[in-house]
Amino acid sequence: MEPEPLSFFSPEGHAVVWEVEAEPYVDPFERRITTVVDGTRIIERRVPRAEGRDREYLYDVLENEARMGARLLACLWRDYPVELPRLIGYSLDVEEPIVLWSDHRGEPVSRYNGSLLISEQRELQASLFGAVRIMSACGIVHRRIEPATVRWDGSAVQLTGLSHAALVGDHRIRLGEAPYASPAQREGRGRAATADDLWSAGMVIYRTVTGREVADRPDLSLAPALQPIHDVFSADPPTALEVLARLRAPDPLQGKPVESDLALEEGRAAFDQARKLKTAEEPMPQPQPQTQVLPVEPAPSPWWARWLPLVVLIVALLIWVVVGR
Repeated sequence: MEPEPLSFFSPEGHAVVWEVEAEPYVDPFERRITTVVDGTRIIERRVPRAEGRDREYLYDVLENEARMGARLLACLWRDYPVELPRLIGYSLDVEEPIVLWSDHRGEPVSRYNGSLLISEQRELQASLFGAVRIMSACGIVHRRIEPATVRWDGSAVQLTGLSHAALVGDHRIRLGEAPYASPAQREGRGRAATADDLWSAGMVIYRTVTGREVADRPDLSLAPALQPIHDVFSADPPTALEVLARLRAPDPLQGKPVESDLALEEGRAAFDQARKLKTAEEPMPQPQPQTQVLPVEPAPSPWWARWLPLVVLIVALLIWVVVGR
């Protein structure tokens, strides 16, 4: 692989140029690159020119990745958790925009279906619900927690794929399918909430621990290890922190308050402003002045019409006189 320059903006908004070696594109939307200076591996996500020409919404999806990554980094800058991917940078105002992430860790969780030990099952649950807890504290709903976006390295998960993440309280948009997407999310009802991610995380846990597929709500009665999550599929689910307490797992944010770094916040604000200016709607057309409608004066009456009542009165008097005689 021949080294090539890679230009992008850091999360703080600074222009950066690195020399990297890039693997060939197997997936047209993603590849792994390695920095020449220290061998750091990075995941590059992009929108290929041909794909973007046919599906312009892909640009919005990629920009959403960068926006959510910047929010996580600004909130978690003191001690970034291993459960979440870390935004490295982005370059969006180019023909083939890119977003750079820390390298993947572990393997897709689907490789472990039905093969985890009891202790590993507990660790998987604690780590995944810990990731949901962290994202919830940052005001983010992942919305695509499923086997393809959850990785496992034997001790902790890595939750990837922030393309369709939303802020808590945003209007729900229809996304995903059963069983991993919650019913409300599938139908686009209400507002995005952490309950959506709790449902999805519970489904991933069920599939990984039991190795069984289900069409909708699973029956957990025959899986003792899953009793701590028995109500994540209910209409009144627990919080991620409550699930962690049942698993006797510590709060991943204990002693690590979620607070924003000023420099990262300024970079995120600059990013949001640039996106807002770029995607601003066309100005609303100004109301056109209405044509003034003048009252129409009636046409003047002919000369004889003015004398007609008097003539009628005279004739009536004559008739009355004649008849009276």
